[in-house]
Amino acid sequence: MDIAGLLVTEREAMETALDEWLPAEGEYPALIHEAIRYSVLGGGKRLRPILALAAARSLGFDPDLIVRSACAIEYVHCCSLVLDDLPSMDDALMRRGRPTVHRAFGVATAVLAANALLMHAFGLIADNGESVGASGSSVAAAVRDLAMAVGSYGMVGGQHVDLESSREGRVDSGTVEYIQSRKTGALFVVAATTGGTLLGAEQSRIDGVALYARKLGLVYQIVDDILDVEGDEEVVGKDLRKDQGKLTFVALHGVDGARRMAEKLVYEARSSLASVGDDVEVLGELVDYCLERVS
Repeated sequence: MDIAGLLVTEREAMETALDEWLPAEGEYPALIHEAIRYSVLGGGKRLRPILALAAARSLGFDPDLIVRSACAIEYVHCCSLVLDDLPSMDDALMRRGRPTVHRAFGVATAVLAANALLMHAFGLIADNGESVGASGSSVAAAVRDLAMAVGSYGMVGGQHVDLESSREGRVDSGTVEYIQSRKTGALFVVAATTGGTLLGAEQSRIDGVALYARKLGLVYQIVDDILDVEGDEEVVGKDLRKDQGKLTFVALHGVDGARRMAEKLVYEARSSLASVGDDVEVLGELVDYCLERVS
């Protein structure tokens, strides 16, 4: 399979969908909507929504049925990037090859845009459930899963522990895995499971794709840690060497040790697909891509 070519095609289709479900350009209040569109439509790999569609397909469903949910997942990811880049967090200057949202629009507008994106995502999940005739309990489960992935048991909790542990100078494997499985991994998991939840997949198969996505998320983060040390800023498109003094897999294991860990996780992710179904080739290729990426 030409995974690189497939990702380009899927990314182009996803860009159209992401634009479609955002507030229109110039719609009042214009500045906040401009900031929202800037934060979402500035490029990116779109791996999370592509994962959502591929996971739905692997569970036996038409991925077109959950495009809105896939967009919602990406909106949450973009929200997290806006917040991560703030002066009170990573104080980043560049994201996806251009100024971060708070530099382009100011801190206050950036915070409001991030919050608006998050609320927009929850609305889209609910709309998607209605559009496919999902039961009330299925829609509630999908919304709950996204809320858990975002909140203090997920991304927010991971970011908090990351900030606190870095201040304390604490480095241990349990804390690093806690941070990254929530700060990064939680959204990969909900991306992979939302389609199955809304469309009524068997729970054992949803559990299989969740386990796969958990491993995939860790692979993605380990490679991110390696790129922060070895990557080219022009290729990666964001500030690098920002993780010095922070809890990362590289800080704990070194570059070579982190790479070996990622390779092991790729094997485990592929192995977990046995319980998902037969149409899992794209998922297998995705985890390989995450290991080998350079941006």
